Amino acid sequence: MKIENATIKSSLSYILLTLLAIFFLIPFVWVFVEGFASISNEGFGNFGSFTIAAYAEIFANKYFSLSIENGLIQSLGGTAISITLAVFASYVFSRKRFPFRIALILTILFFTGFPVFSLLIPMYVFYQNVNLYNTQIGVILFLGVLNLPITIWIMKNSFDQIPRSIERAALVDGASSFQSITRVFLPLAFPTIAVLILLDFITNWGNFYVPYILLSSRHLFPIAVYIYTYFGAYSVQYNQLAAASVVYMIPTLIMYIFAQKYLIKAFSVGGVKG
Repeated sequence: MKIENATIKSSLSYILLTLLAIFFLIPFVWVFVEGFASISNEGFGNFGSFTIAAYAEIFANKYFSLSIENGLIQSLGGTAISITLAVFASYVFSRKRFPFRIALILTILFFTGFPVFSLLIPMYVFYQNVNLYNTQIGVILFLGVLNLPITIWIMKNSFDQIPRSIERAALVDGASSFQSITRVFLPLAFPTIAVLILLDFITNWGNFYVPYILLSSRHLFPIAVYIYTYFGAYSVQYNQLAAASVVYMIPTLIMYIFAQKYLIKAFSVGGVKG
């Protein structure tokens, strides 16, 4: 009887998970299929004929290709700033002892849950005053700071797990603090850093509001903002919108493929345990 109950519960669990998987896959299937539809504004209509015309049309528009380039520049630039600053800040918080250290760590923890987007309007005014509005560097700087608190918090926890004996051995051999970071901490915490690079990039790549508020020139729009132009005042170019969405997903998929082995290491180990 117990075996039968366990079998029924297991079967129900698999059925439920299968239904949930189908439910979440339907939008992706629709986007992929609609990208090859031959008729604009087709929406959820008939998928009878297939063509690559929608892809040809979006890439024929120079602003679309430019938006991909802008998105990569802004996302990678913001990620580079966030990761670089987080490495040095995490090392200081993990290994150095100084006044108000705990207070600063708790402040960083607070900002991990702070609604940063509430600062967009003040930042818009500030950027206007310092001539950073409608510039690539302005968006990159904001994106770099946007993910900094959570990146520092996770990276510090990873650095905390690295045995101090390894760092002492490097210092005894004459390594400076900078060399200790580059030769000890970065290699040992690389799985976590790789995951943070992936998460920061995905967050920046999918960020709509920051470039939408801080940019006004079409030639500076990243793809996250440019896709919005396919929504017309009276109609929606569904096939082009779907084709652009498929292209939009490709960089994150590539990043995930390269980082998946580090995802497993980071979540199973979390660094080096002493």
